[in-house]
Amino acid sequence: MTPDNPQSFPQRPRRRADSPEDSISRIISSWRTSRPDLRVEPIAITARLDRLYHTLGAKLESAFERFGIRGADFAVIATLVRLGDAHVSQRRIGSELRLSPGTISLRVDRLARRGLVTRNVDPQDGRGALLSPTDAGRDLFEACAPEHLANAQGLLEGLSEHEREQLGRLLGKLLDTLEEPAPADRLEPELGVVVEAAPVALERRRAVGLPQIPGLLVSHVHPTGPAAASGIRAGDLLRSANRRPLRSRHDLRLALNETHGRAFTVEALRGNKPLRLQIDPHLATAKRALR
Repeated sequence: MTPDNPQSFPQRPRRRADSPEDSISRIISSWRTSRPDLRVEPIAITARLDRLYHTLGAKLESAFERFGIRGADFAVIATLVRLGDAHVSQRRIGSELRLSPGTISLRVDRLARRGLVTRNVDPQDGRGALLSPTDAGRDLFEACAPEHLANAQGLLEGLSEHEREQLGRLLGKLLDTLEEPAPADRLEPELGVVVEAAPVALERRRAVGLPQIPGLLVSHVHPTGPAAASGIRAGDLLRSANRRPLRSRHDLRLALNETHGRAFTVEALRGNKPLRLQIDPHLATAKRALR
């Protein structure tokens, strides 16, 4: 049955042929029609991540429910199994899972009441605790883990293997720019410099009234490192290295790997002043040898 007046049906906005028409794409199209002055491109990622978090979370939880456990609690048992030590500090588990002391304590309480983990006083830290999975906890892990992984694999079957690998790398890069790095990961030893990722750089530049330009913000320069020898200072914004745009520490490491130990060029900003600096990794080696 065809309508007498085809124009009575709302016209869908044109979209790229290679873009899926999901719920967020329709929201973005609607915003572009109603408020073309707003730059809504970021929600193509952030809104989808939020919707995926809720959609995937519920579907992943279904596998855990069959074993009478929550996904959050299973993560504690899985971490204990992964680390493999007979006794793991509760603080270490909280650090691995990026959880506050209060949150990890609540999870451990639930698991201990069910007899899935044991908790003993840490002899090296009277206020801390050492955790171990019980036999029942290990049995639950061995039964639940294969079903959880099969469930997760099934949820990703809409993507090819190449697409999954590509998405995993991009999500990892985004997470790297937003997570607080571990102390051991803050220093880039090849350069002798500590940098903050693009989101932090934008926030810091905004706070002092500088243009919001993406890059890596230098927060510390080791006095005998290659960065210091090249003239880089704390507060500089590194825009590119070896012609590779810099947004994350991962970008910087890739650029360093591509140089194979040779001198390379860094494009930077000092406030609003453009800089073009040469970094020679061997200059720092010579300085250290003279000490």
